[in-house]
Amino acid sequence: MQLQDIGLLKKLAIALIFVGLVLLIGHELELYLPDLEVGIQELGAFAPLGFITLFVVLTPFFVSVDALCFAAGLLFPIGDGAFYIVIATYLASALIFVLGRYLLRARVLTYLAEHKHFSALNEVIKGNEFKLMFLLRLTPLPFAMLSYAFSVTQVKFRPYLAATSGILIYNISLVYFGYTAKHLSGLLSDASPQSTVSYPLLTLGLAISLAVLIYAAKIAGKTVKQLGIKIK
Repeated sequence: MQLQDIGLLKKLAIALIFVGLVLLIGHELELYLPDLEVGIQELGAFAPLGFITLFVVLTPFFVSVDALCFAAGLLFPIGDGAFYIVIATYLASALIFVLGRYLLRARVLTYLAEHKHFSALNEVIKGNEFKLMFLLRLTPLPFAMLSYAFSVTQVKFRPYLAATSGILIYNISLVYFGYTAKHLSGLLSDASPQSTVSYPLLTLGLAISLAVLIYAAKIAGKTVKQLGIKIK
C-alpha cells in the first residue's frame, strides 16, 4: 500500500472517530434533556439565559434542535419562548460556522465527502448564496450538519447568518407545539384550565402551523431540486 493511501486512511479514520464521538456525545446529552429542563426552571430569573446557553452549547454536538425548541414551549410563555429560540438559533448558527470554518474544517470536509447530497453544494451555491441557504433551512436537513456544510463553502458570514432566518419558521412552530402540548395535556388530565388560554384557538393555531411547515418544506424542496441539490 502506498504512503498516500496510508495517509488518506489515517485521515479518514480520524474523521470517522471524530464524527462518532460527536454523535455519541449528542445522543448522551439528549438523554439528559428532561433533567436539564428541571435545572433550567430552578434558575428562576436566569432561566432564559440558562436555556439559551444550553441551546448554543448542545447544538454543535447534534443534540436535537427539535427537542430544544419543543422544550422552550414547555418552559416559557409562547412569546418569550419564541424570542429565546430566535436568539439561541442565531448564536448557535454563528458558533457552528466558526467551528466548521476555522477549527474543524478538514474533518468536516472529509465527512461531507461521503454524503452525496452535499457533494455539489460548493459549486451550486455560487451566485445563489442567500437564496439557496435560506431554502435549505426550510428542508428536513439537520440544522447542525447543514451549518457545518455551509461553513466550509465560500459563503461569507453575513449572508450565512441572515439565511439562518429560514429555520425560524420551523423552530418557532416547534415552540408553539410544545406550548400547545403542555396546555392540552393539562386539559386532558383534568388539570385546572388557565383562564388566559383558549383551547380552540390553540388547536387552530396548531393546525395552521403544521400546514405552513408542510407548504414551506414543499416549496423549498421543489426550488432546491431545480437548483440541482438533492436533499435525500
